[in-house]
Amino acid sequence: MRWSKSWGVAILVIVSIVVAVSFVGLTIRSNESITPNDQFFKVAIGPSPVIDVSQWRLQIDGLVDHPMNLTYEETTSLPNITEVVTLDCVTGFSGRAYWTGTSLGDLIETLGVRQSVQEVVFFSADGYSTSLTISEASDPGVILAWGMNNVTLPVDHGFPLRLVVPGDFGYKWAKWITHIEFIDYDYRGYWETRGWADDASIAPTSDWHIHAALLSLAAVLGGFSALSGIRNSQSAVLAKKIPPIFAKRYHRYVSGVFYLVVFSAFLYWALVTYDLRGAVFYSLHGRLALLTVLFSIVGVISGIPMLSDSSRFRFVHWVSNMTAYALLLVTIVLGLLRVYG
Repeated sequence: MRWSKSWGVAILVIVSIVVAVSFVGLTIRSNESITPNDQFFKVAIGPSPVIDVSQWRLQIDGLVDHPMNLTYEETTSLPNITEVVTLDCVTGFSGRAYWTGTSLGDLIETLGVRQSVQEVVFFSADGYSTSLTISEASDPGVILAWGMNNVTLPVDHGFPLRLVVPGDFGYKWAKWITHIEFIDYDYRGYWETRGWADDASIAPTSDWHIHAALLSLAAVLGGFSALSGIRNSQSAVLAKKIPPIFAKRYHRYVSGVFYLVVFSAFLYWALVTYDLRGAVFYSLHGRLALLTVLFSIVGVISGIPMLSDSSRFRFVHWVSNMTAYALLLVTIVLGLLRVYG
């Protein structure tokens, strides 16, 4: 088969590669490798505060019988552990590191925590705050960390002290901690008061996995829809380059499923994102997804008259669908960049 007649197959191969990479990247974004400190992602509400460690104190108080006011030396002299834990950001970033510090659960046992305590609040030097339930905070895996990858915790990652909470999204991992308070009511921190979920636990099959699978399926269907659309176009030159298997009926079916998957992926992502983060279109990834849906809707509307062989909106149908497919691929690429960024 000459290249001029097989370029459609080449497109399918390229799309398959993109889909495979996106699926692997979005579903298995945290592997067993350790992320170097200089490559580890950084997220904060403002500039990283530079703290004079000689003046820094860790104040621990509230509903406890034995409050503490620890210097940096006293803090780092506490019994310590080192654990490998992956930090997942709600926006898709991920990094894995060795974290060294003291078990918060072990520290809690020495404080004489009163029975009425419901939550533990963490206040940071940059004005940030968040909380854990007393049950979550008492988990032996939760660490008050002063080390990262066998060196002193870098400034951008929370020096002199940060929280490490395995199984929770990163907005619970408070950095630059100066004050820990034990309280008997439900506290809402910086992001929680802005609509983010108070429960930041990561499900075994996260929304990213399902979203990635739907996007991957949409990319495959969109590729076949585009090829069958070319096969049934008014251009005889283009049509001859696409195998006859991509007939008009095939185009209708595969396009219908493509629209359904695109709408389902967007609706699922929007609902989960709003429930967890209190907003939807806060990233370029989300805005491009919205544009993908809008162009797909135009494709659906303009394609309805074509079911009765009307060619009145053929050009609009073609442009809107190809634009939607291109935006879908760009959305996947941006998702990969966020994951590996």
